[in-house]
Amino acid sequence: MTALLKVSDLKKYYALGGKGLSDNAMVSWVRNRFTNAPKETQMLHAVDGVNFEISKGESLGLVGESGCGKSTLVAMLARLSDSTSGSINFADKDIGSVPAKQFHAEPERSELQIVFQDPHESLNPRFTAFDTIAEPLRRLANLSSKAELRARVEAVATQVDLPLQLLGRFPHQLSGGQKARVNIARAIALSPKLLILDEPTSALDVSVQAVILKLLVRLKQELGMSYLFVSHDLNVVRLLCDRVIVMYLGQIIEEGPAEEIFTNPLHPYTRALISAIPGQNKEDASKYRLEGDPLSPVDPDPEACRFYGRCPNGTDLCTRAAPVKISPNPDHYAVCHFPVLSE
Repeated sequence: MTALLKVSDLKKYYALGGKGLSDNAMVSWVRNRFTNAPKETQMLHAVDGVNFEISKGESLGLVGESGCGKSTLVAMLARLSDSTSGSINFADKDIGSVPAKQFHAEPERSELQIVFQDPHESLNPRFTAFDTIAEPLRRLANLSSKAELRARVEAVATQVDLPLQLLGRFPHQLSGGQKARVNIARAIALSPKLLILDEPTSALDVSVQAVILKLLVRLKQELGMSYLFVSHDLNVVRLLCDRVIVMYLGQIIEEGPAEEIFTNPLHPYTRALISAIPGQNKEDASKYRLEGDPLSPVDPDPEACRFYGRCPNGTDLCTRAAPVKISPNPDHYAVCHFPVLSE
């Protein structure tokens, strides 16, 4: 399949000015305070060398616990934040080389849209539902005719099952599900090629979540869009996505077809995530229960596994040598010295 989005060695580091959170921060402070050595700037590795692709018409799931770098990665892909290095190739153009502040003027802006996590906070309280949906059409599609603009807004509202009588309402007059539909309508108004869904249902009631997820499935089929679906809900990812990537402390540690990831996970971290799903094998849940805290993302040791200390399979080797890529087939790989093979 043809790649719509190709991400290569993407990194995002934040300078902490020598006052970081790492275990050796005190050692660095003492050395810098009492010697003539130059002060070291510590770097927080939020996203560290990420590589993946999304094909045309494909749904890719992105999972991982809080703090793994998902939000930072999404911000760079949506061109809301600049990367430290690496490339983001979208529709055969390196959009990562365009500064985030200037990307709004690029033609690709209309082809790459995002649905934000919180439908309450991502709506302008002074905009009606109509104004919210119309805003990208005014700015990026140059629809100036009131008749054309209204026709397009009403068509999009109908696509997302938003009653037309609600278009004149402000966000505080809408329910959570209605706000979610307005968010989705705003994102698809320009008929994008790629839609980034940043946990679009996490702030909604369970009954409303199911309705919105069915809507997203239908829209993908009707409009032929590609999805990057970010979620903590692994059951949702399994149902909606063709492939899954798993992140841990800024790196992708496993990638593969969704069904294979869930039935035959290779990385111990992936196995732990899946075993935590209610109704899973109790023996797995006990064996792969995650304990302890993640290592610091500040200046991590490049020659050590970042999952060491929480991994049930870890040995001293994991502290001395970077984990290697294990791939049982061309479509599925994990980065681990001791993968979970079929048991």
